[in-house]
Amino acid sequence: MNKYMQIKDIMDDYISLMDELIRFEQDKLKAVENKNIEHLNSFLKAEQVYLLQLRGLDTKREAAMKAVGLEGLTYRQIINGIDPSEGSIRSELESSYEELSIKTNQFREIIQTLKTHIDLRLHTIETFMNKFGGQPSTPAELGIYDKIAQQQEGGSAAGRFKPTKA
Repeated sequence: MNKYMQIKDIMDDYISLMDELIRFEQDKLKAVENKNIEHLNSFLKAEQVYLLQLRGLDTKREAAMKAVGLEGLTYRQIINGIDPSEGSIRSELESSYEELSIKTNQFREIIQTLKTHIDLRLHTIETFMNKFGGQPSTPAELGIYDKIAQQQEGGSAAGRFKPTKA
């Protein structure tokens, strides 16, 4: 198998996983909008599964890139480094890369919308609590994606899903 096709296959795996994550986060957003706490709790196990899948894909990507001598390069750098005589492979990779970038941006937008809704709900609760003499809340913890990203890379989940366009 052509080394670039291995990279394309991994990109396609990421695209499929991003589709699942987008649907998952949209479902979570609906639960937040509907104030359905029980349904939100049901997302915890599924979230862990997705995180494991992301870790597995990251490991697979790193191993494949190392095996074909492309370790440390971004997808954009790989695409730009393809010999012009391999135009069809380049266009396939370019297509997958663009689709992955779009999916990644959709995912980030949903996460931001979800965070905004949760922050609004929290503010409403804090206002209500303060009005009736309740204790103010402590600052919200990081989300699960941020916690995992910090453990792995010392960064945030938002940094994990940023496009690598040059």
